[in-house]
Amino acid sequence: MLHPNKGLLLMLCIALHSQGILAEHRVHSKPAISVGILLFDGVQIIDFSAPYEVFGQAGFGVYTVSADGSKVTTAMGLSVTPDYAFESMPEADVILVPGGNIHAAAADKQTRKWLQQQAEVSDYVVSVCTGSHILAGSGLLDGLTATTFHSALDDLQEDNPKITVVDDVRFVDNGKIITSAGLSSGIDAALHVVSRAHGLERAKTVAMHLEYDWQPEGGFVRAAMADRYLPAFDVEWPKHTRFRRLHHYGDSRQWTSRHQGATGFSQQELKDFLIDGMNKEAGWTTLPQSNDQLLRWEKAEGDQQVVMSLDVGVQQDQATILIELLATPGNSIAAIER
Repeated sequence: MLHPNKGLLLMLCIALHSQGILAEHRVHSKPAISVGILLFDGVQIIDFSAPYEVFGQAGFGVYTVSADGSKVTTAMGLSVTPDYAFESMPEADVILVPGGNIHAAAADKQTRKWLQQQAEVSDYVVSVCTGSHILAGSGLLDGLTATTFHSALDDLQEDNPKITVVDDVRFVDNGKIITSAGLSSGIDAALHVVSRAHGLERAKTVAMHLEYDWQPEGGFVRAAMADRYLPAFDVEWPKHTRFRRLHHYGDSRQWTSRHQGATGFSQQELKDFLIDGMNKEAGWTTLPQSNDQLLRWEKAEGDQQVVMSLDVGVQQDQATILIELLATPGNSIAAIER
């Protein structure tokens, strides 16, 4: 026979577990809050599926919708059949616009008109990653502050001068319109919507169930990583040059990136080519070479001194370039070495 307290504990565990089960997707239920997620050819999987999971776990009703309700193919080739077409979808309290290969969707007049209509009647319109460009194309971000995928920030600003684009947050809340940065940032934006709708404790509970380290006021910001200091290096490589990126990672202070490919250059020719390209980059100063393969430069960026090295090698027509970058507050390396 169970001790009364153990029996009560068992019932509580069952009840808590059942809440997770009841959070599953039920298109035909009538939840208090409903979410319509836009799908289109080229959509990024994590951009719609991660917020879907958040909203579902929060007990929201979630469905997917596309212009005509036909099957779509994601950016990674997954086929998905939406629940509804624009004309047949039920009312939604939240509209979520994911990113991916968004050019066709952003230019589509039917999608633009649909978003404008939904913005008038929904409580929230949320974009994930480059989904912000779809909102921008619909005029919904004019006069607002917004963010997007880290490598698309400049394009969003240049193409939409009426928007104030920021690069130091996971998401931006303008009230009805919420934009988030790249990929996993959609989880943060979705949790923020849950927080606004049901309170911070409910959102934290969902995050804990998802085993997600949610930081409502901060968190990882991709655009703040040290590769933001890397030069554009906009040069014309020999025809048919193709590089494979073998790795590319770091943090806010240091970065490493290795690339390999066939250039047709000897090692000395490749070094000369890289030096010539770097000479065209504003602000970079050449540092002394420590060996025949290593090239080094430095640049001041605000209060940071950035040092970049290129380790160049060529073997059997395969060129390998290892880029290493370090940003530290302080004085010029050249001045120290002198």
